Amino acid sequence: MKTRFALVIVVLAAIVTGIAAQAPIAFDAVSIKPNRSGETGGTSRATPGRYQGTNVTLMRLIRLAYRPVQEFEGGPDWINTESFDVDARAEGTPTQEQMLAMLRAMLVERFALQVRQETRERQVYALALARRDGKGGALLKRADDAPCAGGPGTCGVRLGDGTLNSRSITMARLAGELSFVGRKVIDRTGLDGAFDVNLQWTPDAPGAAPGTDSNLPSIFTALQEQLGLKLEPTTGPVDVVVIVRAEKPTAN
Repeated sequence: MKTRFALVIVVLAAIVTGIAAQAPIAFDAVSIKPNRSGETGGTSRATPGRYQGTNVTLMRLIRLAYRPVQEFEGGPDWINTESFDVDARAEGTPTQEQMLAMLRAMLVERFALQVRQETRERQVYALALARRDGKGGALLKRADDAPCAGGPGTCGVRLGDGTLNSRSITMARLAGELSFVGRKVIDRTGLDGAFDVNLQWTPDAPGAAPGTDSNLPSIFTALQEQLGLKLEPTTGPVDVVVIVRAEKPTAN
């Protein structure tokens, strides 16, 4: 009798655990207020258990929540022009994937966001070896450690105005970090394992940090001269988020 009772308890615990695992992840408290400062630019900061955005548009929030997707289309015009201050908190220390899931749930609840995801053929860049001997450049070095398994923005990757420094990343990860060139970048180097990367170039985008060395080459030339790599135009599958519906947020 005791054995049967214990078995029932175990089964019930498994059912409860399964239900909890399937339950939608959401922030415990969310504050969203219109920002009417008229200032340009804003700040966005995500740490385990908390997201803080100041003067951020809905489009910026969508781009963050649907990382690593790079292409978006649709939606009303105001998602790119009206700004908000957002403070969302959750208990504990959720993982990066859980934080992204909570951000997506917040957008559905507070902005009535509806999207669909599609895969389309687009112009992309292939990251490939530039040298015929198959060797990398002087600033592309084999790492002593195993490849870092963290998500975007982790693993010691520091991406600034005209600088990219990292430790123990794969070529696929490096390709992902190069998305600022305006297209998706896919890895076709054929290089396995982890690498330490130090790269410097002159930023093309306006608003580069003061003091940037304008004598440095473009990102395309820097990749060849410093890492022995190149970006080749090609086509490939690209994930696209289509914004079907969005409404201005409900009151706190």
